[in-house]
Amino acid sequence: MISSTEQQALDCVDDDELIRWVQELTRIPSVWRPDEGVGEEAAARWVEARCREIGLETHFEIVEPGRPNVIALLPSPFGTVGDRVGGEGQTLMFEGHTDVVTEGDPAQWTDPPFSATIRDGRIYGRGANDMKAGLACALIAAKAIAQSGIRLGGDILIGALCDEESGMIGIKHFVERGWADRVSAAIICEPEENHLCVAQKGVMWAKAVIRGVMAHGAMPLTGVNSVYPMARFLTMAHSLEEREIALHGRNEYLGQPSITPNILLSPVRGAGEPQNNVMPGATEAVLDFRLIPGQNPEKLAKQVERMLAAATAVDDRLEYTMDVLEVRHPTRTDKGESVVTSLASAYTDLTGAAPVYSGVPGSTDGTILNARKGIPIVTCGPGDIHIPHHVDEWVSIDEIKTAARMYVLAAIRYLGMRD
Repeated sequence: MISSTEQQALDCVDDDELIRWVQELTRIPSVWRPDEGVGEEAAARWVEARCREIGLETHFEIVEPGRPNVIALLPSPFGTVGDRVGGEGQTLMFEGHTDVVTEGDPAQWTDPPFSATIRDGRIYGRGANDMKAGLACALIAAKAIAQSGIRLGGDILIGALCDEESGMIGIKHFVERGWADRVSAAIICEPEENHLCVAQKGVMWAKAVIRGVMAHGAMPLTGVNSVYPMARFLTMAHSLEEREIALHGRNEYLGQPSITPNILLSPVRGAGEPQNNVMPGATEAVLDFRLIPGQNPEKLAKQVERMLAAATAVDDRLEYTMDVLEVRHPTRTDKGESVVTSLASAYTDLTGAAPVYSGVPGSTDGTILNARKGIPIVTCGPGDIHIPHHVDEWVSIDEIKTAARMYVLAAIRYLGMRD
């Protein structure tokens, strides 16, 4: 049940402003374009300005040129304490990222990719769903609480971070700078249709390179083709995936594990353009492992090496290398954690329905918070789960209205109030 004090904060949510903020932020192209040196800075400056308008203590930190983090605090008047048990004296983080993926060919879009057009109860635009709507909802929630005069028992921290879509340098910088040390729980505002995602798949990226001997395509016996052993290796990878599925089955929230070859290059990077009459001297593949609890990435990496050794054993002139590019372990947050129960009760009180518990098939910045600092995370934000990265990306206006109010109630219930 929503209390009169909570209703006081909910009444401060301005839906017109919420919609306008989602549109304004979506209209700022924040695709990382390294050749141009253009990234998230303009979007981060917009977030910084809104945080200052709200009256938040705001920090603007450059992670790399053109790639800043914005950290903003709504501090409790009662200070904070060090333990992470939820309730008074804690810090609840709302986390979002300012980068978006490429829009691709603008001609394929019904409306210009960064137009933030409103049509049929939706806001259309690259990043509207993933995840500028969720970030705007967090800002509006903080503003509503600040305007309501409610005195929370703990702090709200908003992190608008760079580079979630690639190497996650923003959240890593956030952790390295010590900000995560004060966070007791985090709501990751990614598009999940306002479902409560209490689990996330892990990821391991492994790069395999097989080197042979380059030769003329008309005289293949004068060289050693690197493509055939790579084909054998990829067939082995498919068989490994099938064995992992058989061994670990389907997770309640995450489904089955997977191994996906996402990059296949022959010749490899830096070896020139492919030519019809040149047998490549080297072939590269990157495998994308999506992990569920119970899988061991170290053992999987050793298995990849064994497969490469077997694939290249047919000719002693063949060589291979294997590099693990990154590992992020899967996460799981108990449904009884305070941050989860606060969001769950907020959802029910606002919608009259039971919350939907689910899992994230990919990994988010929350993976780093959980793995490196043990911070309980729950991923919950507005936006159709299947729309990120699509042409004509959109977010439901009804969902953003609900999400902003969920964040208000969750913050109040997690942190507590004082007279």
